[in-house]
Amino acid sequence: MSEQLALLGGEPVSRESWPFYNTIGSEEKAEVMDVLDSGVLSDYHATPGPRFLGGPKVRLLEERWNEAFGVPHSVAMNSATSCLHAALHACGVGPGDEVVAPQLGMSAAAAVVTALGARPVFADCRPRTMLLDPADLARRCGPKTKACIVVHLAGQPAPMDEIMALAAERGFKVVEDNAQAPGALYRGRPAGTIGHVGCFSLNCHKIIQCGEGGVACTHDPELALRLRLFRNHGEKCATAYGLAAEAPYGLNLRLTELSAAVAVHQLGRLKELNARTVLMAERLTAALNLPGILPPERVPDTTHVYYIYHWEYLAEAVGVPAELFARAVRAEGFPVHAHYGYLLSDLPPFNGGRAPAPAPQSHPDYPGASQAIRDSLWTMFLRPHLSLEDVDLLAEAVRKVHRHREALRRSAA
Repeated sequence: MSEQLALLGGEPVSRESWPFYNTIGSEEKAEVMDVLDSGVLSDYHATPGPRFLGGPKVRLLEERWNEAFGVPHSVAMNSATSCLHAALHACGVGPGDEVVAPQLGMSAAAAVVTALGARPVFADCRPRTMLLDPADLARRCGPKTKACIVVHLAGQPAPMDEIMALAAERGFKVVEDNAQAPGALYRGRPAGTIGHVGCFSLNCHKIIQCGEGGVACTHDPELALRLRLFRNHGEKCATAYGLAAEAPYGLNLRLTELSAAVAVHQLGRLKELNARTVLMAERLTAALNLPGILPPERVPDTTHVYYIYHWEYLAEAVGVPAELFARAVRAEGFPVHAHYGYLLSDLPPFNGGRAPAPAPQSHPDYPGASQAIRDSLWTMFLRPHLSLEDVDLLAEAVRKVHRHREALRRSAA
């Protein structure tokens, strides 16, 4: 292996073309064939009765989800974004209301607020974990606050006890965006089951997936009913379910039988896949003890499933800008990037229609989120289909760039 950096003309650590992450097995294929043979690819009726709840595969997925996460009500939908939309609607969010969301996370967490005619209010995040800061959440809440969206970012739960205590005190609902942390625990409780509604993703990039899909969970039977009405044209069924006076409406957010058939068996693999990812992440952490590059901060009394592996990168200590360091690691053959995320408030729908600021974005009102974006390297390389030797190669690529950081710095001068 050449000691010269690949970015400067040397031989890369790896020329491997990394395979697509694929955990679809024989069980999923058999379940899908069962659906195809039945000819019933979706089985919703937008009228009161058993088929208002969907077909047999959808209902099986919801039953298995209840068992896996210890909740009484799970509602499958066509995406996690749909789940967030339905959750806020179920919580009564509408025109004139405000919903607090963290600055770091997927844009859907704010887009669904505006879709309901409400206004998103953004709160700061803690820089090392990138998770919602409860102290700043308290400052952002006001008399119009109807709900808060909490994002369990990168695979680790946010500080839910503090957030739920504040919600009880101020009288707002909590919706968990748990797209990135399925199976993670917060003080022994599954992330996504602690707030009033928890939303999970089955998108193709997630640890378990069915292409596109999502599941919303709740302990509250009334919220569960409202979720189901919103999923399936609820305005046609409101009277039958006792909510006509509130004039509820619904959309088509339904999950197909084909997608549910895949998701049922993907759910059964979640613990195994998470365990493999955690093993790889811990191996990577153990292999890297480098000045200026810190591993993900672990929050006490939680587990981390490492959907994203996020380093804190201190450019002054390393002597190389984060973008250049990441580019050098990519040249060695590994998908490492700088400046994770963006400030949601700087996206055009929320900033008055301006073009977003170039990375790394920053704002003086959000110092924690700004620092998290600025001082970060990240990768989604760690997936269960890879080997531990692949993880070792990634670690060597990062060490190699770090060893030759002075040559890298001179090349950019």
